[in-house]
Amino acid sequence: MRLLISGLLQFDSGKTSFSLSLISALKDNGINIFPHKPVAGHNAWYSFYTMLRSEELNELVGNDALKYYDEISESQYVNDKKEIIREINPFAVLLAVPDIEKLNFNVRLYRELMSEGIIVTIRVSDCNSSIHFSLSDIQKVIPSPLAEKILHLNKVLGAVQVEGEKLKELLNSSPNLTEKCTQNIFHKYENVIIESYNDALAPNFSSLNADMLFIVSPGKVLLVDDFKDIAKLFSYPPWLIPVSSFMKYVRAVRAWDVEPGNYKVNESLLDFILKFIDINE
Repeated sequence: MRLLISGLLQFDSGKTSFSLSLISALKDNGINIFPHKPVAGHNAWYSFYTMLRSEELNELVGNDALKYYDEISESQYVNDKKEIIREINPFAVLLAVPDIEKLNFNVRLYRELMSEGIIVTIRVSDCNSSIHFSLSDIQKVIPSPLAEKILHLNKVLGAVQVEGEKLKELLNSSPNLTEKCTQNIFHKYENVIIESYNDALAPNFSSLNADMLFIVSPGKVLLVDDFKDIAKLFSYPPWLIPVSSFMKYVRAVRAWDVEPGNYKVNESLLDFILKFIDINE
């Protein structure tokens, strides 16, 4: 069984929380499902602890991947920590905030960079090995105390220094760079839950090879019908299709409530998935 989880909103749809609750609920019913988030980004300033965990694991890893890793760390999956991190999240991006003084107090530029984020480190994995890339002139625009911490992390990771344009090229290529790993995950694990990023329909082409698509929004989870056929009608690849645009052409066949502050999956939704598993065994 393969479940694709996408978000209706660009931020804070609740994809990871929903996925974690589903993983936990299925585990309680004797079913292991492997979490796979092909592309993930996080900000060093707002998630500083991830840098400490990245040093510990010797792999760049962000918030969501760490949550997934911790959730399955006691399960049958975890043998090699690095391998599991790579399988959960093969493409990781570390962003940083700018230093307004180093920008000569240009507020407009500062706001633009705050909105976009400055890419400082990227990890690219094929599920078996990783290579890290880092911004070569990081100290020019990043607050000095943060830059020092990132430089130390990059040294630990053995990151290859490149120009900012190269990092952007890598980010734009992330759907293609993660294809092989996603395909390997599908072959290795019987049950997989794939989380997209932001409000993209899917992080790569292989992710569309799912049995069900759930659209997550604050307070509600939707099951969408005929998503594969509809996705083929778009002239854009799935990572460039916002879920809000996609929803104009598909039908939500089921909807379930999400309780505020409650990370327990809806019982009706869980029953629906368990019945699907029984039918397809």
